[in-house]
Amino acid sequence: MKIDESFSDYMFSFIDTICTKFGPRYSCSDAEKNANIWIKKELDQFCDETFIDEFETRPAMYPQGFIKVAGFLGGISPLFMTLIFPFSLLSFILVILGIVILYSELFLMKGWIGFLFKTKKSSNVFGIIKPIGEVKFRIIFEGHTDSAKEMNIASYKPRIRQLVAGVGIYFMIHTIIFSIWKFIAQFISGSAIVIFNWTIFSWTHIDTIYFFSLIFIYPFFILLLKGFLGNTVVLGANDNLSASAVSAAIGKILSENRPQHVEVWIGSQGSEEVGDRGAKAFVEKYGKMGILDNAYAVVLECCGAADRILLIEKDMHTKAYTKEINEKLQIAYKNAKKENPNILKLDIGSLIIGSCDACRYIHSGYKAASVFGAESKKNKAINWHSVKDSPENISKHVLKDFLALSLNFVELIDDAFK
Repeated sequence: MKIDESFSDYMFSFIDTICTKFGPRYSCSDAEKNANIWIKKELDQFCDETFIDEFETRPAMYPQGFIKVAGFLGGISPLFMTLIFPFSLLSFILVILGIVILYSELFLMKGWIGFLFKTKKSSNVFGIIKPIGEVKFRIIFEGHTDSAKEMNIASYKPRIRQLVAGVGIYFMIHTIIFSIWKFIAQFISGSAIVIFNWTIFSWTHIDTIYFFSLIFIYPFFILLLKGFLGNTVVLGANDNLSASAVSAAIGKILSENRPQHVEVWIGSQGSEEVGDRGAKAFVEKYGKMGILDNAYAVVLECCGAADRILLIEKDMHTKAYTKEINEKLQIAYKNAKKENPNILKLDIGSLIIGSCDACRYIHSGYKAASVFGAESKKNKAINWHSVKDSPENISKHVLKDFLALSLNFVELIDDAFK
């Protein structure tokens, strides 16, 4: 399907208008809510049905909330090193507890510490393009409306970032080792290693080594924490209004070139940047209704600034994305390349750190994939969580390539039901 150049302008205008009218759109903010109302009005012009679904979430919990909790536990752990036997072991326990919270919230999405954070309202917005004939299959395309807080560590120079991360993480290992060492040494040797005792405190030769080393190590731990804790909410033009714009363009084109038997849902989720909460609410609601049983979810990510298109095989949440969809996306890409030989290169890869809404479909047993705009040599988005993620850094050519791939995918799936 050939794409008129006017759709490149349409997608760019979609992004630019939202950034200009509503600015940064953090989860559960008025800006996120009003942007979704604007998107619905836009979808009303060409979709057969449109709707906004509200849901509750805790925007302060993910990721900054649990990083603060885990960081606090690790940060105060040295204070307990000087306690008398056996209480110095509390340093080890606090670090381990911090690591458990970090892993369970970041990688397993457990939400165990949710009670510490306030509940607020967010929303998802979707439109539906109905086929000419009987609905035999559905495809869901989605971006997300909300934008993230700046992640300072992303702006560090690579070597500085590696140094801060390496030494900052070592601080926790360092504390674990010395806490266990002091416990064992005092258990075996008693007061032999003690330099002096004072009430509940006990200073040993091991403490001297530990705290002297900490002078050089601890600042890197603080820098590591600060690297993940920014206060500036970015515009999120590429991550991920670009995908919402591509989704809208898919609907706009298909409203005039309807599939025979494939119903297409296009939308923009809320609260993606705080743990894919919009997708979680969407999957819970429409999964129960059976909408997702005979469907593919194609999560579009960072479609406006990229050196290549990346099909995600797996993300940090440990579940593999649907191979069946990725294989069909590869066929659709070949078809798109026949129409446009200059389309961005297609690769397949995994996200070691990072994820997208697709994980919520996968974890609930539904079929999903992600089409992700990546840098040339890294499985990472350009200007990710940066103040540089603004409309002037969006490429109309990149938007058009993602649109072409998506439309060819719809055509491929629909052909199978003719």
